[in-house]
Amino acid sequence: MLAAGSAGAQDKHCGTTEATRRLIAQDPHILQQEAEYEHGLQEYLQVRAGLRDDDDTTVYIIPLVFHILHDPENSPNDIQNISDDQIYNQVNILNRDYRKLNADVNNATNGFGAIAADARIEFRLATKDPYGNCTNGIDRVSTLRTNNSADFSKVNIWFRDRYLNVWVVKSIGDAGVAGYAYYPSGVQDGLGALRDGVIILHDYIGSIGTGTPGRSRALTHEIGHYLNLAHPWGSTNDPGVACGDDGVEDTPITKGWDFCPLPQNSAICTPGVFENYQNYMDYSYCSVMFTEGQKARMRGALNNDASSRPNLWTANNHVFTGINGHEVTCGPEADFYSLNPFVCAGEPVRFRDNSRRATPTSWAWSFEGGNPSTSTDQDPVVTFAEGGYHNVTLTVGNEHGSSSKTKNDQAIIAPNYSEVQGLLNEGFPNWDAASKWPRVNYENNMSAWSWNANAGHNEPGCMWLNASQTYTLTVDLLSGETGALQDKDILLTPAMDLSHTSGMQLSFWYAYATSTSDMSQVLESLKVYSSTDCGATWLSRKTLQGADLVTAGVASPGYVPTSGDWRQATITIPSTVQRSNVRFKFEYNSGGWSNDIYIDDINLSGTVGIDDVAQNGTIDLMPNPTRDHLTVTLDMAGSNKGNLSFLDMTGRTVYAQAITAGQQRLDLDLAALGLTNGVYLVQLDHEKGKRVERLVIQ
Repeated sequence: MLAAGSAGAQDKHCGTTEATRRLIAQDPHILQQEAEYEHGLQEYLQVRAGLRDDDDTTVYIIPLVFHILHDPENSPNDIQNISDDQIYNQVNILNRDYRKLNADVNNATNGFGAIAADARIEFRLATKDPYGNCTNGIDRVSTLRTNNSADFSKVNIWFRDRYLNVWVVKSIGDAGVAGYAYYPSGVQDGLGALRDGVIILHDYIGSIGTGTPGRSRALTHEIGHYLNLAHPWGSTNDPGVACGDDGVEDTPITKGWDFCPLPQNSAICTPGVFENYQNYMDYSYCSVMFTEGQKARMRGALNNDASSRPNLWTANNHVFTGINGHEVTCGPEADFYSLNPFVCAGEPVRFRDNSRRATPTSWAWSFEGGNPSTSTDQDPVVTFAEGGYHNVTLTVGNEHGSSSKTKNDQAIIAPNYSEVQGLLNEGFPNWDAASKWPRVNYENNMSAWSWNANAGHNEPGCMWLNASQTYTLTVDLLSGETGALQDKDILLTPAMDLSHTSGMQLSFWYAYATSTSDMSQVLESLKVYSSTDCGATWLSRKTLQGADLVTAGVASPGYVPTSGDWRQATITIPSTVQRSNVRFKFEYNSGGWSNDIYIDDINLSGTVGIDDVAQNGTIDLMPNPTRDHLTVTLDMAGSNKGNLSFLDMTGRTVYAQAITAGQQRLDLDLAALGLTNGVYLVQLDHEKGKRVERLVIQ
C-alpha cells in the first residue's frame, strides 16, 4: 500500500466506465435496464433496512475460475503466464478484504473504521469444471488474445451462472487500464453472458510473482463493480474532477482520489465532511475497506436475478463446482511448451511447464537427443546437437496422481547443413514435400496450414490455410464486431545455407478472396519474414494486405481458387541474409472476415559463388520504406573501420558517419539527420569492400 500523502497516479486505473460506455453505444436499451435494476435494488435495500445486521448472517461463497491467457510468441519470457501460487495468493487477498480480516483496516481514518464492513462474501477456486472434471480453478490458454483484445480476450468462458470468470492478460487495449468488470445491469441479455466477468492485467494479480502489494487489491475493486458498486464519486473514470455520489448512503460525496491524502486534508466537497478515500472502490491505492452501505448493495446484487448472480452461492452450485465441502482432488494433467522452439543446433531451448487440473509437486523430463537428456526442474533449459524434430516427454505428479505427455514439435532444431538441395524451388507436388515445412497453429484451433492436393498455381498441389474456419462461431455471435479478433498461423521454409549466394530474390504465388464486400473490413494480412539464426529472431520483408492481398474479389467462406486467381509476389533479399542458418516465414494474421488462402511455387533465385559476405560485408535497412526512423545492421567483413553514407539520386552525399569495428547496429532519427522524403542510396565503405542498398523515405 502507498503511504499517506504518496501518489498512486503512476499506476493504471479501472476501465469499467469506458467499457460500459461502449456497451451503451452499441445498445442504448442498457440505460433502461440500469434504471430498472436500480429500482429493484432500492426496494430490496428498503426491506433489508428494517432488519438487524445479525438477521443476515449468510456467508455467500462464490466459485472462481482464473483464465490465464499467455502468448509465448510475442512475450519471450512469457511472464504473463503467472504461477498457481500467485493465483492462490490473490484468492487469499480477496477473502481477507471481503471478510474484513485485513490488519490495515485499523488504519481507517476520520472515524470510518466504525462502518468498515465484513461483506460476508468469500471466494473459492472451483475444483470441478463445467463438465464435472477435476480442476484447480486455473485455466491456462495460449492465445494472441492476451494482447489488447478487451472483451475478445474472454475466451473459454465457464457458465456465468456457475462461476465468476476472471481473465488474466498481458494487455487490455485501453491505455492506462488495469482491469474492468461490467455492472450486472449491463450484461443481462444476449451477448452479456459472453462479456460477464472480470478482465485484469497479470501484474495486478496478487502480491507475489509479477504482482506487487500496492496493486494486489485491483481485483477487490473490479469484483466490487461485478457486484454493482460504482466509484465513490459516481460512474465516471475522472477522480479529482467533480464532486459526485455513488448512490451509497454512508460513502460521502467526493471527487475521488488518485493519491492518498493526509487525513485532515480529505474534506474537499463538503466543508467539515471527511471523504472515504480509503475505500476499495477509490483510486487512492491506500484502500482498506468497504462500508456497510456497500456491503448491502453487493449482497443485493447477489440476490437479484439479473445476470445470474443468485445461483452462484447456492448449495446446489457448490456441489456442481466442487467447493464448500464438495471439493474433489486429482493429479495434474501434464502439458508444456518451449519459449523458443526454433533454434540452431547447440543453442539452448527453454521449456515451460504448463500443467493443469492440479498443481504439480514433481517434474520428470525426458529429451530425445538432448543435453541434459533428463531433468527434474520445473522449467529446464536444454540443447540439442542434432537437427530435426526431437521428442520431449514430461511427467508431472502430486500426492493424488501423475500423468505424462510427449510432443515432437516443441524442439525443432536447424541442422548444420542445408535442408534444401541447391536454391529453394518448391511446388508442393505431394504431402512428402509439404511435410518438410514446419507449421505453427498458435491458437490451436481448426484454422491451420496444410497441403491441398486439389488446388495449385500450375499443377495440383499447394499449401492451404483454411482461415475461413477461424472465427465462424465468434463472428456469428458478435454480429460482425471483429476488430479485435486475432489468429496467427505460420508456415516456415526448411533451414537453408545461403552463405555462398548473392543477388537473391524470393518469389511465390498466392490466391485469396475475402468474404466481405467492404474493403475497410479486410484486416487480414500475409507477412513474409527472414531469419538468419534458424528462426530465433525475424525481420520483416514484405506485407500483403487490403487490395494487395485480395486476388479474387469476394467469395463465400471455403473459397477455392481458379487458374486466373493467382498472383506473384517478389521480394529482393538483402545481403544480410547471406548466412548459413536461414529460414523464411509466411505469417497469416486473421481478420473478422477471413477466407481460405493458398500459396504455391515458392522460389529463391540468386547467384551461387564465392562467399560475398566474407569479401564485402553486409548492410540491412529496417524498415524500408520508412518514415522517420531507421535501424541499420551491418557487417564490415572483419574491417577495423569504415564509413556509412547516404546519397541522394544525383550522387550527392547528404549524410555520412564513421563506423568502427564492433558497431553492428545503428538506430537513426532521419529527421534529425536532415533527410526528407525521397529515394536514397545507403553505402557502406570499409577496408575490404563496399555495400550499397536502396532506401525509400515516405
